[in-house]
Amino acid sequence: MSVIKFGTRNATRRAGLRVVVKAESVALPPWSIDPADETSPAPALGDLLVAPALKWPDRTAINDGDVSYTFAQLEQGAQAVAARLTEQGVGAGDRVAVLAEKRAVMPMLAIAIWKCGAVYAPLDAAEPGARLQGLLTRLQPAVVMSLDDRDPIASAGGWLGREQLAAILSGPAATHSTVPHRPEQAAYIIFASSPTGEPQGVENSADGLRAYFGNHNQVLRFTSDSRVLSLSPFHVDVSMEDTLLPLSLGAFVYQFRNLPAGAVMRAVLGRERITHLIAVSMLLAMITGDGRQITRAKLPGLETVMTGAQVCDPGVINIWRQQLPETRVLHAFGPPEATIFCLTNEIGHEDAERTTAYPIGRPLRGMDAKIMKDGVELHQPGVQGELWVGGEQVMRGYFDHPEETARLVIDLDGTPYFRTGDICSYEPDGNIVFHRHDDEEITWLAGRRTHLGEIRRAALSCSGVDRVTVAVIQRNRRDVVALVVVSEARRAVADTEAHLRSSLPDYMRPTLLVWSPAVSATSTAETDERQFVQRLTTAAQQSNSNYFALSADGAVEPIEKVEPCL
Repeated sequence: MSVIKFGTRNATRRAGLRVVVKAESVALPPWSIDPADETSPAPALGDLLVAPALKWPDRTAINDGDVSYTFAQLEQGAQAVAARLTEQGVGAGDRVAVLAEKRAVMPMLAIAIWKCGAVYAPLDAAEPGARLQGLLTRLQPAVVMSLDDRDPIASAGGWLGREQLAAILSGPAATHSTVPHRPEQAAYIIFASSPTGEPQGVENSADGLRAYFGNHNQVLRFTSDSRVLSLSPFHVDVSMEDTLLPLSLGAFVYQFRNLPAGAVMRAVLGRERITHLIAVSMLLAMITGDGRQITRAKLPGLETVMTGAQVCDPGVINIWRQQLPETRVLHAFGPPEATIFCLTNEIGHEDAERTTAYPIGRPLRGMDAKIMKDGVELHQPGVQGELWVGGEQVMRGYFDHPEETARLVIDLDGTPYFRTGDICSYEPDGNIVFHRHDDEEITWLAGRRTHLGEIRRAALSCSGVDRVTVAVIQRNRRDVVALVVVSEARRAVADTEAHLRSSLPDYMRPTLLVWSPAVSATSTAETDERQFVQRLTTAAQQSNSNYFALSADGAVEPIEKVEPCL
């Protein structure tokens, strides 16, 4: 068993490790594409690693560049952590928060929570303390787990920090019998930006997650021989797809922890003999670069590339189709409310003339899609309407926001459908095409779907701010957030910036801050927003400053930074 020294290479080993499980659990889950296992019963979520631990106990399951674990070590560690959680009173249905980091130990903690029949709630450990505290206040977790040395964060429950977890994982072996989730019981909660102005928790069920594993592996085709590069942080749901799903089948997962750079990610793909690359569109574009490094000689093992979340530049996809014609290229799409992804499109042929995004495809097995307008289902190709997705993967609801659940989850003849807000249409062949979201405030920042209303709400809560405008502009070939602060005091810009630093995650914080004096508030309101965005874009491209002033006549000029009030 490893003595966990988080973030170091000093993990020691202990021989004689045994996994205490029932012998009949040796069959892989039914989402295996091996015909011998596809009829086996679906395991409880807490037993996802049991079959691999029995079949391949000494095989390396996961590596994060610092620490690696075998399948037996992952299972034994999960049992030990589950035993401690049970001692601390965690039971079925309780919520356990994990301040998540990109480390090899994370799947062990998720499985441990599920062994207790509890709800896994990963939060971004790098988020500001005030924001984390607000989420924990809402969650009221039975226990909070952390992988760093921070002081315990106030919560209603217990605390397991780095030292306590290290002691558990290096101590005597412990056993814990899994408490299965009821089919409809919540398995996990993922928080994301939302139009409510605060992070919104998507609560998905145990059966929904198991259904997703089965439905999507029909497309992904993970096997025990697969080697997967995981790029997703653990506080987003794609981490279950690129880590927990392949691990449950005996595949190897490499956790990428470096700063994302195309050359570094390509080097890992080759060195680790990766067979499956799953990368959101932004990261895939970085890996692709100019395409000259995408060769079979450099990526000899690559069988499947899947991108998604937001639609991908067709030029990026075309490079992979040109350079690696034997590699499958998939595009996946779908909201967290339908369990990670629910539509896929395998792009079999390059379309060199294409200037618009490739279609987002068709629903996974077990799912359905409808394009609706004014309560009527559309079938005609090219006619745009709102995408509704329905079936066994649709969420239980939004955690502590039942009114939002009632507004967006619709029962149609006994099947729940989620109203995505995505405006789509059919192609003549039945594939679905994404056009835009019906809420113009929804955008993509750092590969994450973000609602600008959350930034606006945080800025308006700052003292001295009369009004704010939030926009996304292009600067140096990337999207950045611009925030216009309307206030009599120029210092309000600096005060707002300091406030947002303590209340928003890095990727949501405005890069450009614009001061508009209160006397120009009327003219600002009347100024066409597109013209303002164009002027600010021009000013930002001509200046290295991140601070600007908007005058009464609409001119945008750089200004020096003002220090916030203490």
